[in-house]
Amino acid sequence: MKPRNLFTQAISRYSETWRDKLRSNRVARSFLRPIYIRPRRIARFLHWVFPALHNQISQGTASERRILAIYDTSSQPFSVGDLLTLLEASLVLCEKHKVDIVDLAVVYDPANPASSDPVFAATITKDNVLQHIASLLPLVQVNQKLGSLFVFNSQKQLQRLIVDNADRYHVWPSGWKVGTREYLSPAVFNELLYSHYNEHGSIPYLSCRPFLKDWTNNFYREHACPQVPITINIRNNLGWHTHRNSQLDSWIALFQHCESRYPVKFIVICARAEIDERMRRCNNVILAKDHHTGVEQDMALIHTSAMHMGAGSGPATMAWFNNKPYLMVNTEYKAGEFYERAGMIQQTESDIQQFWFAGPSQRIAKGAETPELLIREFALLWNSVDQEHWTNMSQSKNQGSSKLQTWLR
Repeated sequence: MKPRNLFTQAISRYSETWRDKLRSNRVARSFLRPIYIRPRRIARFLHWVFPALHNQISQGTASERRILAIYDTSSQPFSVGDLLTLLEASLVLCEKHKVDIVDLAVVYDPANPASSDPVFAATITKDNVLQHIASLLPLVQVNQKLGSLFVFNSQKQLQRLIVDNADRYHVWPSGWKVGTREYLSPAVFNELLYSHYNEHGSIPYLSCRPFLKDWTNNFYREHACPQVPITINIRNNLGWHTHRNSQLDSWIALFQHCESRYPVKFIVICARAEIDERMRRCNNVILAKDHHTGVEQDMALIHTSAMHMGAGSGPATMAWFNNKPYLMVNTEYKAGEFYERAGMIQQTESDIQQFWFAGPSQRIAKGAETPELLIREFALLWNSVDQEHWTNMSQSKNQGSSKLQTWLR
């Protein structure tokens, strides 16, 4: 037989053998892959449900890991305060696990997107849910450790993200808390913050991103300086929890009292529908919504102002998780209810409470605010203001503009 024929036959036999191997490999993969994938996903799902097991078995290195914080609207309300509380929890978890990046996953059920609260459930539907979610998402700008942002309309899609990336994530809350639809804010205070403060004597602070700080500084120079900027949170909601609404006459009295006594500019933060026109007649008042601020700018104003005062509603949470002097009014916390551990709510005076992690100038006043209360507390907080800082700021130049960009065309 000629060498060429021998060579051709050898190649042909080799090719047939290789094709047989490929066919057998494909058969093996098609048979074994479902057997392998399902147990792997079950194991990773159990890692999420049982965090201790996750921590012992997980393969990812510390430098690769992230926090995955979950906000499920089936159990958590469409609320500024609750989402800010989750962001604070993510910072505690970053320090606990020694990681630097937080991914946030918002998940909702399209058939019933706001089932956590009957007030929201009546107005938030599958047709408008994304509009309401979009109004909250800018809040993530007050978490400097934010990495990725996910929005899911399916629990299964969220679960697949978790089990397929179990070696990359410390997931909070646990699968048990998500599955039982546990309201998370009590767990943040009673578990995460309580343990962290006991161990470190402090809590992490929510912080705006640098571009927002630059914007607020420009805003203050253009609209407040040389006066000292003080943020005021007004609540005037006519459809929900009206007993928590601001006593507007008392706030007008405070503005009028301070006009000739203190070098301040009050920046009122509220929705457009909550504006009281009498405020426009006070020369020391700026309405943030007249400058088209969104929720992220409002939080930045609270974060960077000299001090904060106002209603016990969502925006006040930004001041809680900072070293900002503040007065929150018309609020009373009872130990043993929401705050389960002894000493978490401290009664410092007959009408004043404080969180256990609060500084001396961070105060909560019981009952509806009166002019006398506001004037007294303002004078107390004013003593903690660094007036020299604001004088120096008024003499520095703007780094850009306070005009907001909406979207690029």
